[in-house]
Amino acid sequence: MKRNLYLNVQEKNEALEQFLGAFDHILPKKERIPVTESLGRVTGEAVFARYSSPSYNFCAMDGIAVISSHTRTASEEHPVLLKYETDYLDVDTGDMILPPYDAVIMAEDLIESDEGYKIIAPTHPFSHVRSIGEDIVAKEMILPSCHKIRAIDISVLLSAGIHEITVIKKPVVGIIPTGDEMIDYTCQPEDGRIIETNSWMFANLVTENDGIGRRYPIIRDDLERIKKAILEAVDECDIVIINAGSSAGRDDYTIHAVRELGEVLTHGVAIKPGKPVILSKVKDKPVIGLPGYPVSSYLTFTEFVIPVMNLYLQRKGKEYKKVRAKLSKTLMSSLKYEEYVRVKLGLVEGELIASPLERGAGASMSLVRADGFCVIPQNKEGILAHEEVEVKLVKDMDQIKHTLVLTGSHDLILDVINDLMMEESKDMCLSSTHVGSMSGLIALKKKETHLVPSHLLDEKDGSYNLAITREMFPDEQMVIIKGVRRRQGLIVKKGNPLGFQSIQDITPEVRYINRQRGAGTRVLLDYMLKNAGISPMDIQGYEHEVTTHMSVAVAVQKDNADVGMGIYSSARALDLDFVDVTFEEYDFVTYADYLELPLVQEFINVLKSRDFQDKLDALGGYSYEEIGKIVYV
Repeated sequence: MKRNLYLNVQEKNEALEQFLGAFDHILPKKERIPVTESLGRVTGEAVFARYSSPSYNFCAMDGIAVISSHTRTASEEHPVLLKYETDYLDVDTGDMILPPYDAVIMAEDLIESDEGYKIIAPTHPFSHVRSIGEDIVAKEMILPSCHKIRAIDISVLLSAGIHEITVIKKPVVGIIPTGDEMIDYTCQPEDGRIIETNSWMFANLVTENDGIGRRYPIIRDDLERIKKAILEAVDECDIVIINAGSSAGRDDYTIHAVRELGEVLTHGVAIKPGKPVILSKVKDKPVIGLPGYPVSSYLTFTEFVIPVMNLYLQRKGKEYKKVRAKLSKTLMSSLKYEEYVRVKLGLVEGELIASPLERGAGASMSLVRADGFCVIPQNKEGILAHEEVEVKLVKDMDQIKHTLVLTGSHDLILDVINDLMMEESKDMCLSSTHVGSMSGLIALKKKETHLVPSHLLDEKDGSYNLAITREMFPDEQMVIIKGVRRRQGLIVKKGNPLGFQSIQDITPEVRYINRQRGAGTRVLLDYMLKNAGISPMDIQGYEHEVTTHMSVAVAVQKDNADVGMGIYSSARALDLDFVDVTFEEYDFVTYADYLELPLVQEFINVLKSRDFQDKLDALGGYSYEEIGKIVYV
């Protein structure tokens, strides 16, 4: 089939307004459900009480029921004597109050005598009595239309005699995953096959937003099958999502299917990631084609599917909390799109710092790690480092305030430390951004991080981290929190088929994968290449950079490279072979003043803990003789 071209690439708000306008005639469906099952539902009409509450006059305190007119003359100078069954009855809270009694005197206000009780103050009609209809009066409105029912509302409804209630019916959202390469999560993945997970994400997003998700089986890239699936879903659901196949590739059939079945309103929206969105209607129902990459699909779901669901639910969209934060590094963008960048947030010396995460449309882990989104407007080519930006939060601000920010070198142990901090302190966690040791120290100098994981070698004396810290912070009192000694070496395929023994074996025929500039591993490699008399220009793949040790390991495992330098624990995690090169020191650099921060103190406690050291032993390749020791620079 001929490649499809975008019909148009619209500005996001314009496309959304046009799309919602095509369904502004939609009336919400309603249903009757038991009040006891109505938590979180939205009322479809005003609700009126059947009964009054209380339905009788009753005692609100323990004491005696009295005839208030008999107490009018009571005072300290002239107490009034009340006699049993003539002037009062003993009552407890909840007892019915019947004429002629019309008030209650609390037990603690009574003076006991042989003849009854003396009182020294008058009481008034209905004092300490809950009267009929004090809380709810029969026929009055209890809840208005379009009200989200809370736990307390259910209690009041039942008190008013309401057992069933009319609510707005949850919209049913049909979800159709497509793609020849897609397999169910229960299947073993093979090369050329991808586990289909977006439909599960959509189904749960629908549930989170008060809808009912209905997943359909994976449909192969076949126009007629896709059309048939769309028609089935449109008949059974209120809204239909088709996932993947929305772009302009050879096997992207979604646009052709919806065009033949209904009306395409928009194909292509000026946002990144997420441009290849299809907004259409079939049989007067919204049909939305979402791109297949996880980040693209998540963002376009929130921007286009949720607003349509809100039409059916007759409610306004959720307002996300927004904060201002300082960007930790420059972000370049295109004038063609409004770009959504995932960021981690941390509070450093009272200022929020936003550290950008992986920007790729397929980087689903960036969604897991993100605290919020920074939006680069369509009319800007980027945002400079240290510029203030607006961030839309997806996590609670209290959690962000209890986040220890680490920026620098990567190691698997950072995830372990974060897990233990969460387990031990319950409210403290760790956020790590992997930019390399040198970039981390620059961030520390700008007060954009709390700690810098670093393993920078001094070529003169073979020490780690001390010399560079003294050089970069000559006028500051700095400390190094000692971390681990770790095995650095060459990560190679299982069995070491190419027979690597040392750096000298990285010949021009070998495919190498490198760490990014400024990374301690890159500094170590360059140092060793220099000593071996090897030019970086002679290494195939020297410019092929990744930001973590695990990225090096997986590249070797999947045959994207023959060899790369990294730590032993990464090779072991993926069952690869490892050629030792050296032991290096992986420490944490910070300001001496930061040692007083509760977050840093908890971090040090975790470093010194037996639990952490046991986990290091399980990972392999680490020693920890000086772990947690404070060295003043």
